[in-house]
Amino acid sequence: MKLEKPAIYIPAPEKVEEIRQLAAQDPEKFNNPHPIHGVYDLAGNFAVESKFWFYKCWIKQLEVAEPGSGLEEYFRTRDLRTPLPPDFHEEKRLTLSSGGDLMAVDCLCDQYTEHLFDGIRDFYFGADLTTANLESNIYSKGFPGRDMSRGIPAKMNTSQGMFERFFEGGKGIEYFSRANNHCYDYDFDGLVETDRFLDEHACWHSGTNSRPEDQPKALVFERGGIRMAHLSATCDMNGRHYDEKWAINEVRFNDEVCDLSLVEKQVQSAHEQNADVILMHAHWGWEFEMYPHTNIVAVAHKMAEMGVDIIIGTHPHVAQPMEIYEYEKDGQKKRCLIVYSLGDFVSFHPISKNSKLTFVVRYDLVKGTRNGKTETYFDNLKMLPVYINCAQLENGDYDCRLLKFSDVLKDAASDAPKYHLTPEERADLPRLANVVLKTILLPADPGTVLGDDYPFFKED
Repeated sequence: MKLEKPAIYIPAPEKVEEIRQLAAQDPEKFNNPHPIHGVYDLAGNFAVESKFWFYKCWIKQLEVAEPGSGLEEYFRTRDLRTPLPPDFHEEKRLTLSSGGDLMAVDCLCDQYTEHLFDGIRDFYFGADLTTANLESNIYSKGFPGRDMSRGIPAKMNTSQGMFERFFEGGKGIEYFSRANNHCYDYDFDGLVETDRFLDEHACWHSGTNSRPEDQPKALVFERGGIRMAHLSATCDMNGRHYDEKWAINEVRFNDEVCDLSLVEKQVQSAHEQNADVILMHAHWGWEFEMYPHTNIVAVAHKMAEMGVDIIIGTHPHVAQPMEIYEYEKDGQKKRCLIVYSLGDFVSFHPISKNSKLTFVVRYDLVKGTRNGKTETYFDNLKMLPVYINCAQLENGDYDCRLLKFSDVLKDAASDAPKYHLTPEERADLPRLANVVLKTILLPADPGTVLGDDYPFFKED
């Protein structure tokens, strides 16, 4: 049976021009990061805030940090090396990989994604545990894809066929972060059915809860002799009201003042369950802005000092820098890996140029002894820049693939390119490489985090 072509949302040129003209009248507002005042409420002020959101999505993703914050220089000077202490004796090691937002809507559907992960399979699925953020429901009564209604944020629902692309019969993504601004798009029934669906496939997941007593308890499981706690929390719910406050781990990261009491309870629960390492999957930040805000950096550091070892950020639809935050606690030097945003992953933003370049991180967890005590560290941090290619073919169909960015650069320079990039997309590749990847996402000295596919880092 031939599948019907999905509805694909692409903004009308006249709407884009309308927003462009509006931004020209107030360049200071439209070309600086979103101001932080009190409580984050994008949905509540949608009539006003949506114009700024559309500008950042459609026309210009913001490539500057908050004025006076010093964050551009801060991230340029970070050290991403992960040496283990010389007196540490390694006993166990496993590899984790993390991808960003899974929003399988529009052209990211069953019939257009046969080769979705082929280009990054070894790096991403070759880890001992693969994670991602499931930013939608898997709800049998919901419209499969993006459900648009005028004046409110869209609702997202993933088909079971697209889930199978992610899961790959148990050989693909095994842990799904569930706390995000779309997890309640189909109300409590959609949330519970999605969690039940993941349970039926024996997937690990956290961030949403079916019972009140589950919320303060950390998800802890063991792989390769290492016990991992996977926490998940979201900054907002798109203004959707829900009475079951225990159902979603909503931590208001974006608010001017953030209450971290739930994180504190879950960290304590992780310790009580003898977790060797604690990971937080944080859905936070401002969409289409290339730097985190200062309050996000501050709350990340606070969570690290509370005992979180690794923070994986999602939500902004563009990638942001990462850091290894070092601090001292109880007389010991400690560190936390903070990825502020992995960017889009399985997601469709056709005219957001910077959204096309995302990345996947991969790192080892290493357990052993030091000075007679059991310790666990992260080691061997790597990033894989990924190009999201949703190519429209001559017959109107799409070929959607996640490709190594280095392969895309090589292909675009060949005499017979095979990846169906448009002339505009090919022309923008040098900017993505030299401005977005080299200048914003990575420090001046990336060490070994990037590998050998990008010789331009060695030219300076």
